Amino acid sequence: MKQVRESVPRVAVVLPHSAGGIFRLFEHFRRQGPNEGRSDFRFVVTKEDRPTSLLWFFPRLLAFCLNVLLRQFDVCHLNVSADGSTLRKTLFAVPCVLTGVPYTIHLHSGRYPAFYRNLPAPLRNIVRAFFRRAARVIVLGQVWRDFVVEVIGVDPARVVILPNAVHGPDAVPNRDAPERVPQILFLGRLGPGKGIPELVEALARDDMRSLSWRAVLAGDGQVAETQAAVAAAGLDDRVEVPGWVGPEAVETLLAASDILVLPSHVENLPLSMLEGMGYGLCPVVTPVGAVPDVIRDGENGFLVPVDDAAALAGALARVVSDGDLRDRLAAQARADFEVSYDIRHYREKLEAVYLDVLAASGQRSAR
Repeated sequence: MKQVRESVPRVAVVLPHSAGGIFRLFEHFRRQGPNEGRSDFRFVVTKEDRPTSLLWFFPRLLAFCLNVLLRQFDVCHLNVSADGSTLRKTLFAVPCVLTGVPYTIHLHSGRYPAFYRNLPAPLRNIVRAFFRRAARVIVLGQVWRDFVVEVIGVDPARVVILPNAVHGPDAVPNRDAPERVPQILFLGRLGPGKGIPELVEALARDDMRSLSWRAVLAGDGQVAETQAAVAAAGLDDRVEVPGWVGPEAVETLLAASDILVLPSHVENLPLSMLEGMGYGLCPVVTPVGAVPDVIRDGENGFLVPVDDAAALAGALARVVSDGDLRDRLAAQARADFEVSYDIRHYREKLEAVYLDVLAASGQRSAR
């Protein structure tokens, strides 16, 4: 009979150290400490944004293996994206399988179907086994549940839909200043994958030029190219491209903006969209990944086709020119955020997954 453990579950969270959303999400929990919830998070960083990162990977993997063998963890939470992330996390799953420590997979990449399809057959078999052995596979929306069940072959009973969550202000910033010019905000990696070329084209169309607005396109990636495209379109006086901005600057931009635009070609569930909803912005986004699970066209935002500058300009023009429509969509987006995407409710949902895994494996925990 398996031993029943009466303590706070110790969860090894395996993730990269980066500016990405998943690191920001778990960094919030790291700062909280174990007393804020029903789990004690132990963080294992597999990759950093520096040239020497690879040199530290195998020492960290060996240290992780030792900790698993010594039963320092009760559950392992493997954050998985496409490309090298999957291959690294399969190595971290091996000691878990050998010792019987359950692991969860948290799938984040919007590019995962293409990555999986393009793998050589032997590697695809390894990835399939990696997913099927997981105690739970956490996905961000229905489209990703369908993918892991129908394509990878994960048992549907082991798949959990848990959308991302972000910080939001206690109250929506006041935007009732007289003669206010609506501000459009983009947050993300600048480049074709996020729809920046068609966004610049949309802002330059006649139906947008005839209206009063300003825009900020903030993020890393193709900053110089985006600045050049804005200049070539004659939008220098309306569109600012500051490049990457830190967390405090992001909050300032969110508080000062009215519309969150994200015309991505590929997404899983973008955090910038949820952040915009939390700040009471009106979303204008493309229906990619799990976005349609969140945005209902005409109710809490607008959905526009991918790579369609005319449709994007039309949607932006509607919410720029009609303040009542913009406010109605934004208010519903904020209401949905408070119910489903506020990080203050996320930890409890995530920890329920761990407790379920422990119960299924013959363990349980109590504070």
